[in-house]
Amino acid sequence: MEAKSIDAAEFRAGQRKQWNVAAHGWNKWSELIDRAASGVSERLVALAGVEPGSRVLDVAAGYGEPSLTAARKAGPEGSVTATDISPEMVAFGRERAKREGAENLEFVEADASSLSFPEGSFDAAVSRWGIIFDPDGEGAAARVRGFIKPGGRMAISSWGTPDEVPFLGVPVRTVMSRLNVPPPAPGTPGPLSRPTEAALAGLLEGGGFAGVEAERMSITFELDSPEEFTTYVREIAPPITAMMASHPQEVQEQTWDAITEAAREYVGADGRVSFTNVVLLASGSA
Repeated sequence: MEAKSIDAAEFRAGQRKQWNVAAHGWNKWSELIDRAASGVSERLVALAGVEPGSRVLDVAAGYGEPSLTAARKAGPEGSVTATDISPEMVAFGRERAKREGAENLEFVEADASSLSFPEGSFDAAVSRWGIIFDPDGEGAAARVRGFIKPGGRMAISSWGTPDEVPFLGVPVRTVMSRLNVPPPAPGTPGPLSRPTEAALAGLLEGGGFAGVEAERMSITFELDSPEEFTTYVREIAPPITAMMASHPQEVQEQTWDAITEAAREYVGADGRVSFTNVVLLASGSA
């Protein structure tokens, strides 16, 4: 459901700024993220029906996933177009693609509402935790559907509920409780905005996709310590940082310390922290 109270242009401008800042963190932590989330990319590519020779669109690709996974599957006879709102993320994605020698992968700086391609330009589309950030997710899905050949597929992902996604739920609940931050208004886009199979499937159904099905899987993030976890969240999760932005720096630092303490519940015998999180996936046909 679109958040009617949100000024879409203003919201996207804020997101562009936030993700430009976070791009450095995604660069720094990309190996950890790839280790944890590679299975999600592989499943999205499979659900979208990507095969050798496929032409693929990745919406809100960020640092280049599942773009790179799709590019490997599509092979030299196929192609992948990765789009993102953040020029810094796009620049990082291009670096990754160059390092991997992915000559069939190109990056385009654009938000989902500004994409423009001829009808039938793509055989498949994917979006890993991307299109769920758009203030009009259903509208973005409908736009993308117009670029996919009839019968082509789109696959997207989101996170489960805060309780099912502790690596996000722990910091979010800590910020909300310490700073008396109210929960987002219904329909506000963000990482936890489509927390059920029905909500995520509804995004594709609202965009006109047919035969939509949803499923879930689990992924685990492991870090060396609660302190490292807090640094990780601080550097890669702008929606959480934004929740504190209006408070004095001292209060923000105290809140980050509280997140570190809350993360100690997830410390194992080896001293490392481990968070197992629910990922939701949905796919349908154009």
